[in-house]
Amino acid sequence: MLDKRTMPLSALRAFESTGHRLHMGQAGEDLGVTQGAISHHIRALEKELGVKLFTRSNNRLQLTDSGERLLKAVTEGFDRILDGAQHLDSDSLSGRLIIGCTQTAGANWAAPIIGEFHQSYPLIDIHTVEIKPQQKEIPREIDVAICYGKPIENNRLVEELTSLHVFPVCSPRLVHKKNAISKPKHLTNFPLLHEGLQNWSRWFSSMNITPPENTKNIHFFNTNLTLSAARDGYGIALCNRLEVQQDLLEGRLIKLLDKTIPELDSYYLLSDKPEKRSLRARLFEEWIKNIFN
Repeated sequence: MLDKRTMPLSALRAFESTGHRLHMGQAGEDLGVTQGAISHHIRALEKELGVKLFTRSNNRLQLTDSGERLLKAVTEGFDRILDGAQHLDSDSLSGRLIIGCTQTAGANWAAPIIGEFHQSYPLIDIHTVEIKPQQKEIPREIDVAICYGKPIENNRLVEELTSLHVFPVCSPRLVHKKNAISKPKHLTNFPLLHEGLQNWSRWFSSMNITPPENTKNIHFFNTNLTLSAARDGYGIALCNRLEVQQDLLEGRLIKLLDKTIPELDSYYLLSDKPEKRSLRARLFEEWIKNIFN
């Protein structure tokens, strides 16, 4: 039986990587060793434990029931070690803080919040990394994540930050006549800018409007590009107040109509549990919560 003194850490690392990849060659690439070394570690671990951890079906690895249970335990154990190593000096301001956010949030409202936070706490070495909208799995190295859509907790805390509505906006250059748009159906006289979230179909549905077949549409793969096209006068976009607050204030965009619909998802804040959270993460979390409360 295993004990703390004889635990084969190299074999457990090989097993953990193989369990997630279900491919010994890819696991070897992850760990910088040969496929043969991975195979040797797996066989030795199975012999030590007295159970079969993998089976092979149709030339593909599959975890056994015992393998599934061990993978869960080993993954959780390595995550706890990583958490502990990252937060050894939890009371120090001097050090790294990794913040995750989407491209759209970062470009349109999160960057000024992060910048102002750094001005108040200049000893903190801030690094930002991109996460995708509605991304479920957030990497463990991220200390605080501003997520669009609720992520999986994975032994961390997830709290709703804010829930927003979207409304139509465009460049003032696009609408020349003062009353060119006074009703929702008038929007279909202009190109509609889409961001991939089906917001326009939901918006028109809520107004009981079926857009004509000859409605012009431009489809972008994210909200940031949609906003850029709207600022340049190429069409009408649906956005929330956070994304366009500065544009509206400075006149680059104007709000069309007062008709709004809820966003598909809310924004959430993900961070470590209080006992694992560094002082740096705790300060940033309090900072951003104060802005939205």
